Amino acid sequence: MTSAASLRNTLSSHVVGRTRELELVLAALAADRHVLLEGPPGTGKSTLLRAVAQGLGIGFEFVEGNAELTPARLVGHFDPARVLNEGYDPSVFVDGPLVSAMRDGSLLYVEEINRIPEETLNVLITVMSEAELNVPRLGRIAASPGFRLVAAMNPFDAVGTARISGAVYDRVCRVGRSCSSYSSAS
Repeated sequence: MTSAASLRNTLSSHVVGRTRELELVLAALAADRHVLLEGPPGTGKSTLLRAVAQGLGIGFEFVEGNAELTPARLVGHFDPARVLNEGYDPSVFVDGPLVSAMRDGSLLYVEEINRIPEETLNVLITVMSEAELNVPRLGRIAASPGFRLVAAMNPFDAVGTARISGAVYDRVCRVGRSCSSYSSAS
């Protein structure tokens, strides 16, 4: 693997003007922590995270956070037609982005996490705490090494946003627009 300094320098050429955020994200990921990037739209949060995933050579699952993001869309589902023919076999389960990222040890990037419904957020809280997920009729899915949730959110005063619970903040390293609001909880 590339050294941290070399990786930071390489990525700095792709992510202009975000050096401090880049350093903090790389440090959090190296410490095996989940990350929450806070800032207004259009400030390069998605670009930064895509560059980090590419630089680390790991997968990147993208999820658009909105009111329609249900737990089933995030986790996955059993294919109804195949269930009728084959029953509830693991081979008929269609992985959602969360399960794909967990199995592959990828980054799961949830854009605008403060727009998703509370029941979907609760699924993410469990995965961040336990590094596993129990899916009815499928069983336990353990996160592969390298899996991390990396989320972004817009300021609370933006239209359609909601306050994030303390349970999320307790499980992430927060990186703010100016990075002066950076904090990490154990």
